Amino acid sequence: MGRNWAIVVGINTYDNLLPLKYAQLDAEAMATWFKEAKFDQVFVFTENSPSISQVATYSVSSPIPTQPTYARFQRALDVLFENPLLKPEDNFWFFFAGHGKRYANKDYLMFLDSNPQAVDRTAISVNDVTEKLLCSGAGNVVLFLDACRDEPSRSGDGIGGKYQGVITFYSCKPNQKAYEIEELQHGAFTYSLLEGLRLQGEANCATVERLAQHLTYQVPAVNSRYGKAVQNPDLQADSPYKLYFILLEQTATLRDVEPLKYQASQAENRGDLSLAKQLWVRVLAVSRGDWDAIEAIERIALRQQGSFEPTVTTSEVTSPSGGSSESNELLAQKQEEHRQNLVRYRQAFSEVIEQEYPINQASRNKLQQLQKSLRLKKEEVLRIEQPIIVPKEAEYCQRQEQERIRKQQEAEQQFKRESQRLKQQQQLEKWRQLFTTITTPTLITRKKFLWWAVGSVGFVTAVVEREIFKGQTPISVAKPKYLLSKQKVFGLPLWMVEFETVTVNKNGGVIKRNSNKQAKLFKEDLGNNVTLEMVAIPSGKFLMGSPDSEGLDSEKPQHQVTVKSFFMGKHPITQAQWRRVAALPKVNHNLKADPSNFKGDNRPVERVSWYDAVEFCSRLSKYTNKEYRLPSEAEWEYACRAGTTTPFHFGETMTTELANYNGNYTYASEPKGKNRQKTIEVGSFPPNGFGLYDMHGNVWEWCQDDWHDSYQGAPTDGSAWLNGNDSSAVLRGASWVNIPKDCCSAYRVLNYREDHEYFNGFRVVCAVERILQ
Repeated sequence: MGRNWAIVVGINTYDNLLPLKYAQLDAEAMATWFKEAKFDQVFVFTENSPSISQVATYSVSSPIPTQPTYARFQRALDVLFENPLLKPEDNFWFFFAGHGKRYANKDYLMFLDSNPQAVDRTAISVNDVTEKLLCSGAGNVVLFLDACRDEPSRSGDGIGGKYQGVITFYSCKPNQKAYEIEELQHGAFTYSLLEGLRLQGEANCATVERLAQHLTYQVPAVNSRYGKAVQNPDLQADSPYKLYFILLEQTATLRDVEPLKYQASQAENRGDLSLAKQLWVRVLAVSRGDWDAIEAIERIALRQQGSFEPTVTTSEVTSPSGGSSESNELLAQKQEEHRQNLVRYRQAFSEVIEQEYPINQASRNKLQQLQKSLRLKKEEVLRIEQPIIVPKEAEYCQRQEQERIRKQQEAEQQFKRESQRLKQQQQLEKWRQLFTTITTPTLITRKKFLWWAVGSVGFVTAVVEREIFKGQTPISVAKPKYLLSKQKVFGLPLWMVEFETVTVNKNGGVIKRNSNKQAKLFKEDLGNNVTLEMVAIPSGKFLMGSPDSEGLDSEKPQHQVTVKSFFMGKHPITQAQWRRVAALPKVNHNLKADPSNFKGDNRPVERVSWYDAVEFCSRLSKYTNKEYRLPSEAEWEYACRAGTTTPFHFGETMTTELANYNGNYTYASEPKGKNRQKTIEVGSFPPNGFGLYDMHGNVWEWCQDDWHDSYQGAPTDGSAWLNGNDSSAVLRGASWVNIPKDCCSAYRVLNYREDHEYFNGFRVVCAVERILQ
């Protein structure tokens, strides 16, 4: 495992620049996280940080002061990086919170005593910092620059260059400001960064790419939540392969290593052995004992020594006259043929083991026949198979153990449930006996019975509550019923669907059920047993946005909108639906066949840009000869509310039994819930009053509209608000990563149209003049 070092700088008070409030707190929070993450060495530079007296195992001759002035930090860089102390598999992180400035085509970090009128003499260029960090010997250098906060303008003053050999995360783009959030006592960038670094499991930010994706979404969302202007983080890396570098070895999964292994293999195939070795070493730093990496490093070492080719004995090719140039050529030819045979067997074996493990006898027989035809020795085959089998065997054993544990837990839970059921039956029987012993000539009401129970005995068990008020506690609904009507729309049968909705109070408890809801829909056949269900949304009027006493400025002024009838997708577009349409002929824009981060046919497609969603609609329209498009923002909110005026269509709040969001946070008085940290299958929760699913959480949904900072001047006819803003569009509904406040029916956020994050999806609408009543 590689070592991790870090330098942290945070400056609040400047001699010649505006002061900052939370830069030092940001630096201290980052330093705390580095220590929690077991970094080997963390150097902190703040107004009250202690001096540096030791570097690694070496004591410095005189302690290095760490108050972040220009001279002291320059001296620290000179002393710390006089000699390389790290290795290519190690990481060096550099975090800076403070002011930055662009001067003479160079990016500078401004220190406590830096003078904006003499930048080149009193500030330190980012280039100088990176050169020093690279002198450490670390193969992975990462910069986090939360700079230029609240300067009057970043235009011309913004930093944002690309530096050779390092990965740089900027808190915002060069033409923007980076903001501090008073309510959080952090900069928006650092707050989001710490949040991402702490993510665990499948949704971790262990790689450069995924951390960048997290910041791309989360920073604008934080700013929007607290009424700040747009701030878009920026990632700069000198080489594309660095996107796949592992930042957090302790949270990385085997899946995170695969892209890095692919890049290493590509580099080796290109003959870039130095880069290939560096990447394979990084694979080993994360996945110790990885046989692919071990074998590759050995192979590269042989190639660099000029003896990579497999051994073929000279006796096989030497002519009777002895070693001649002709026999050497023949030897080389044999070696190449043998090498190709080894590669062919490896490919065949890899294909078999990907399809099945353990390998069945029929497949093993075919492999043995291939071995004979390629004239490979048993030990050669073992050398090929062993590195591939070891991780597969580990996965297989892990699955077996997980299955054993699952069955054991199921048995324990079943026993626990049965014991609880018997106990509840006994308690219920006691209450029934108590009830029958009470003699009275009049009918005893439920209210009276509860009064007796509470007043006379002292408690009412949950079992009695359930018996008296059946159906109020569980948050589940009846399965929808489909009835084929005689009506048609677009020449397709119109179905009648009967479904059930629920309403909850501020505690998250169900206070109302409506099992008589109905909706009309048609089914679009996409082929290969994949359909798209389009629900009829009736025309109507509603109040769009939030009242003055609630919500953000971007949700105001609240205004009445009249919406025409239309059809809307019952669910967000799924991955199965996406694949069918993505396979159709291109209209304007190429589409990836399988862009999603979280795989599953019935999971929503994500990692799609606004342009991808529009192209999907164009292809679908051409295929079906109907007008499919993204919903307008007004149509989306109207459809989401489904006649409600509460924060959520579920009522005063929601729970993670009703939607997929970050259940570590609450909206009202409901208890905390689950934080699944991934998308889940569409339709997993109850629908709204129009029969639409997943309008809150799971994935953000693109709308047609250009972004506007408020509703001042917005259309009132339900149409999309378009004014030529080609850069930013609207997202609605929030996602699995969001807090419940972001999931409100009125909540809205902007995103760049080209962004394709792993929490952005969409659903489609189909225009129609009139829906049959």
